[in-house]
Amino acid sequence: MRPNAPFLRPFIAVCALSSAMLASAAALAAGVGPGEASPAQKAEAMAHFTTGKQAIEQQNWEKATLELRASLDVVNSPNARLVLARALRDSGKTADAWIEFSHTIGDANRLAVAEDRYKKTAEAATTERAELEPKLAFVTVTLAHAPPDATLKAAGRVVSPEEWAGPIVVPAGAVDVVLADAEGKELARQTVGATVGQKTAVTLDARPAPPPPAKVAEQPAEEEKQEKPAPVDTGGGESDRSRLRPYAYVAGGIGVAGLALFTVFGVMDNSTFNDLQSGCPRNVCPPGKQSEIDSGRTQQAVANVSLVVGAVGVAAGAALFVVSLSPKSSSGTGTGLVFAPGYVGLRGAL
Repeated sequence: MRPNAPFLRPFIAVCALSSAMLASAAALAAGVGPGEASPAQKAEAMAHFTTGKQAIEQQNWEKATLELRASLDVVNSPNARLVLARALRDSGKTADAWIEFSHTIGDANRLAVAEDRYKKTAEAATTERAELEPKLAFVTVTLAHAPPDATLKAAGRVVSPEEWAGPIVVPAGAVDVVLADAEGKELARQTVGATVGQKTAVTLDARPAPPPPAKVAEQPAEEEKQEKPAPVDTGGGESDRSRLRPYAYVAGGIGVAGLALFTVFGVMDNSTFNDLQSGCPRNVCPPGKQSEIDSGRTQQAVANVSLVVGAVGVAAGAALFVVSLSPKSSSGTGTGLVFAPGYVGLRGAL
């Protein structure tokens, strides 16, 4: 299979981008400033620079890059870096070119404070870098609680601290952004999808995550929280039988009232009977006595009914009262109240 098969091209591009970024970042640490360079250093840097320019004219991009980096290793000149950025751009290494343009801008602005000629270098690098941005993907990183010696990596590339404040160029697609301490221990990580022409925001917090909260005992269900009704004794126990006592009082009261009515109407009936007996010789009453006869009959009926109600009420009240006082039988057979024609009483074992 050919190594430049279509499905391998993205992989090759990412590898090339990463390796080139590492090489460009490493080159920044070399070289003295233009104002600090000795005549010999300037001559050596100029020789590499001239050779690199000639290689650009021949479109020998690999040689041009090597020579221009060699020049920067001796003297870190913003003008030489601007030429390197253009060579990378023209050779198709857009991401590397954007990084070199960025470093050119930073170096030129610092030197422009003392030497005005570097302002044009910074302006040119700014303009040409902006032209590349629609072709690249970026992440903007916000750091929280990062230690002073922290290390930031984006898509595997170590990002220099001076790049942290601005957009960081990354390959399009899934990108891992990692914050680590000086010993390489990972403090925070976030994976984002980078898109060409856009700046994807990333936030990394180096503060350790709080421990999980202690497990709280489960609260009882709302139904269980509600007060349950008191259990009812259905086995005929003492508490159940004691509830019969009010009924015993009511029945007894009705019985006493019935007996009282029996006494009153019985006396009235006797009085009426005596009057009729004296006013009706030979048990024959005149017509004028008919109302008195009817009253006597009514008084006798009420007295009879009151006697029955009184007797039943007193008997029932007494029976209910006795049952309410009796304890539950161990054998399960308790005392019961029995009503029968002409009889009210108790049945069972007490």
